[in-house]
Amino acid sequence: MKTIITALNSKFIHLSLAPWYLKVTCGNECGEVKVREFTINEKINNILSTLLFDHADVYAFSCYIWNIEYVLKLASDIKKVKPCAKIILGGPEVSYDAKEIIKKYSYIDYIISGEGETAFKQLLTAINQNNNTIMKTISGLTYKDEDKSVSNCCKLERLPDSIPSPYIKEMLENMENRIVYFESSRGCPFSCSYCLSSTCEGVRYFSLERVKSELLKLIKNGVHQIKFVDRTFNCNKKRAIEIFKFIIEHQNDNINFHFEVAADLFDEEMFAILQDAPAGLIQFEIGIQSTNEDTLMAVNRKTDIKKVLNNIKRLQKPGNIHIHVDLIAGLPLETYKIFQKSFNDAYLLCAHNLQLGFLKLLKGSGIRENKEQFGYIYRDYPPYEILSNNFISFYELTKLNDIEEVLDRYYNSGRFVQSLKFITSKIFSNPFEFYYEFSKYYRIEGYFDKPASSQSLYDILLAFLKTKVDMTHYELLNELMKFDYLRTNNTRSLPKNLKRIQESSFHQRCFDFLKDENNIAFYLPAQVGFSPKQVFKNVHFEMFSYDILSTQRCPNVILFDHTNKDKVTGLSDFHIVVLSATVER
Repeated sequence: MKTIITALNSKFIHLSLAPWYLKVTCGNECGEVKVREFTINEKINNILSTLLFDHADVYAFSCYIWNIEYVLKLASDIKKVKPCAKIILGGPEVSYDAKEIIKKYSYIDYIISGEGETAFKQLLTAINQNNNTIMKTISGLTYKDEDKSVSNCCKLERLPDSIPSPYIKEMLENMENRIVYFESSRGCPFSCSYCLSSTCEGVRYFSLERVKSELLKLIKNGVHQIKFVDRTFNCNKKRAIEIFKFIIEHQNDNINFHFEVAADLFDEEMFAILQDAPAGLIQFEIGIQSTNEDTLMAVNRKTDIKKVLNNIKRLQKPGNIHIHVDLIAGLPLETYKIFQKSFNDAYLLCAHNLQLGFLKLLKGSGIRENKEQFGYIYRDYPPYEILSNNFISFYELTKLNDIEEVLDRYYNSGRFVQSLKFITSKIFSNPFEFYYEFSKYYRIEGYFDKPASSQSLYDILLAFLKTKVDMTHYELLNELMKFDYLRTNNTRSLPKNLKRIQESSFHQRCFDFLKDENNIAFYLPAQVGFSPKQVFKNVHFEMFSYDILSTQRCPNVILFDHTNKDKVTGLSDFHIVVLSATVER
C-alpha cells in the first residue's frame, strides 16, 4: 500500500512539521509513505497531476484555515479520477466539526481530530488489513459506518517522547533556505478564549535530552532559522533557561531562533542570560493583544499588562534581541476608541515589528462557541474573520484594516525609523492619529490599489506631510527620510522627491578622506588594506543640513557603511565624519 501525506503551505519558505511526524510514526509497518509539500500559490492542476502520478492508495492532507479550500478541491478531484483511493483529512480546520464535514463531502473517507501520529498509523494498518473493527478503537477518528458518521473520543499522547523525531534525512534534505518549525512542548498553560490551544488542558514536554539532540542536529545541518511553535515557550522557567543557554552555547553566525513568549513571565535570571546573547540570535514574538484589562479578562487572558509593557522595554534595552509584538482588533469590550489606546501603548514600545491582526472566530475556540454573548458577526468561511461585534462596527474595522496596511508598509518595513519617530511624536499628537490620517490619504489617492516600489513609499509619505507641516519641518523631514533611505539601501540614488545638497568638490573630498589610512582604521577597520576605489564601492557619503539624531540644524556629512549591518535591525552602520585631511574627533 502506498500513502501520500500532502502539506499545502502558505509560502515556499515554510516547511511543514505535521506530515513528517506522521511519516516517521508509521515507520516501515504501513507500506510506502511519502511526504509531498506544495504551496497554495502553485497551480492546483500541477499539484493534482503530481499527486495522481504518484499512484497512491491513500491521500492524506493537513488542513488549516489557509489551505482548506485547496484541500477540498484536490480531494474531490482525486476521488473522481481514482474512486478507490482513500482520502484522510486531519488538522485544526477539520477537527472540531468532523462529523458534519464527512457527511457534507462524500469524497472524504476519514478525519483524524487532535494529535494524529498514533491514530494515523493505526488507521493505515486498518485500511491495509481491511479491518473495520480496529476503526472503533482509534482515538479521534471520524469515519462512515453504513449510513451514519461515527466519531471516536480524542486521547492525547501523554508522553511526547514516544513519538519519533521528524528530523530524518529526507526532511533535512528539504530544509535549505526555509524556516524549520520545532516544538519542545505541546499545549498551553493558559485558556485564552480566541485560541485553539485553550481546548487542550495542560502542557506536555519533550525531554530536554531530546530537545537538545534535535536542535544540535538542525544546527549542524546548516539551518538558518528555527521557529519554536510552543504556544508559551517560557511558561516553564527552568526549561526555558536551559534551552536559552544551550542555543547560546552552540550558536553560529548564520542561525537565529524564534520563540513565542509571555512577557510577564520573564524574571531576573532570564534577563541576565538573555542580555549576553549574541545580537540577532534570538527573536521573541509577544502577544500583547490588548492593553485594556477588561478586554483581557473577557477572553480569559491572565496577564499583568503593566509588567508585560515594562518587560518588553527591558528586553529591548541591550539591543541584541529582535522583538515582535501582536495586537488583535475586535476583542470583546474594546471599542474603536479603546483600541486606539492599545495601539499607542504597543507602538510606543518601539518594537522591531508591530503586527495588527484581526480576531478570527476559529472552529473549536471558546469565543466562537459563545459568539452571541458579545454580538459577533463574522465570515462563515476561512479565516472566519470578524465583521463586527457589540463594541466595534464593520466600518471602524475597515479603518483599522487600512491602518494595518500602512503600518506594515512603513513601520514594519524598518525603512523609516528616524522619520517615523519624529512624525509620531512631533507632527501628530500620537501614533494612531498619524496612521489614521495617512491611511485616509492612501485611500483617497488610490495607493492601496497600486503596487508601490520602496522608493515610491518615500515620495508618497513626503507628499502627504507637505500639507501638514511648515517649511522648516518639511526640510527636516526631507533630511530624516534621506537618512532612512540611505541606511537601508546600498545605492547612491534617491527617490525623486528627496532633495540632496550639491557641492562640486564633494566627490573629490570623499576620495581624499578614504586615502587617509587613519580614517579607514578609525571608521572602517574591516576594510583596512583595500584601495580607496574598492572601499568607495561599499560605502556612501552624504551631506546633511541637520543633525539627524538631535534634529537640530547642523551641517554635517554622514558615512554609510553597507558592509556592516546590525544583525537585529538590518540597518547599515553610519558615522558622522569631517571631510578634511585630518579627521577631527
